[in-house]
Formats: sequence, C-alpha cells, structure tokens
Amino acid sequence: MKQFIAILLLCFSGFCFAQQNEVPQEVLEKIKQDVWIPFMEAYAQLDSEKLKSIHTDDIFRVTIDQNQVRTGQSYLEDFGGFLDKMRDDGGGLGIAFAIISSATNGSGDLAYQTGYYEFSSKGKDEPELKVRGYGHFNVALRKVEGVWKLFLDSDKRIKLTLEEFEEEQTVYRLAH
Repeated sequence: MKQFIAILLLCFSGFCFAQQNEVPQEVLEKIKQDVWIPFMEAYAQLDSEKLKSIHTDDIFRVTIDQNQVRTGQSYLEDFGGFLDKMRDDGGGLGIAFAIISSATNGSGDLAYQTGYYEFSSKGKDEPELKVRGYGHFNVALRKVEGVWKLFLDSDKRIKLTLEEFEEEQTVYRLAH
C-alpha cells in the first residue's frame, strides 16, 4: 500500500509539474528588449554606461568560479571599467545568450532566467572576434519604473559546444 501511495504521489507531482504556468511571450519579449539586447549591444559597442543601465543599483553578482560576491556601484564601476579598458586597448567583445528556462511571479514584476552565454573577444591585432568560452548563468530581474533590470547575476564557466549552445529554443545574438 505504501508503494502504491508513493507511486500515486509521484504521478500526481509529475502531473502538477506538467501543468506549470508558462511565462507570457510579451514578458519574455520585454525582457529581451530591456536586458538581453542592450547587454549584447554594450559588449559590441564597448559601452560601459549601457552595460550599467541594465542592472539595478543594488545588483548582487556571484562569480561562482572565483567564489566571489560583489554588489552595487563598486561592482558596476569595475564591470564598466572592463569594457572601457577593452575599448582603450583597441580590443573587442561579444556575447550571446541561450535561454534555458524562465519564471515570473504572479504580479509580473519579478522574473528568473537560466541559460548559457557565449563569450567572444579580440585583441588589438586580431581581425575578428573569437569565441573564448561558454558559461551557465542564473539571473533574477525586476521591473524598475516599467523597465526590466538585473538585480541578481551569477555564472560559472562550463564546457559546451557551439552545437549544444545553438540547440536551445531561445538564442539571442546580434546580427552582424
């Protein structure tokens, strides 16, 4: 009898998970327009101000590979400084995103997404961007005056192929 109840509970929980709410397409599109496109543009244009603008002032940043947590304006200044240094050194950057999962709260002002990123760069003497690696990210977003912004950003470098990256249903890249 216990096995039957356990199986019944597993089946029921599987049914409940199959009935998950989907994030409305208009919310995903707004997040794409407010966060992911400006993020990719900031890298491509080496625009530190644009990069900072997609984050909340109280951003909580976790770099898992380095066991490091950074927050607020000091993190944003350092992150923006990374883009400024690349620009000053004559280099270039690129980033693309593959979204794995998305969730929102009932009121539609908080969201959570997971995915992969593809990081590219080029040095001063290199003719074009070269993919340097991939990572897995987790972000939390909130609406600030009607605009989605990142308030939690964590990532970790991973081994991933271009094919695996491109297999995801939602891939954001800037047109070249």
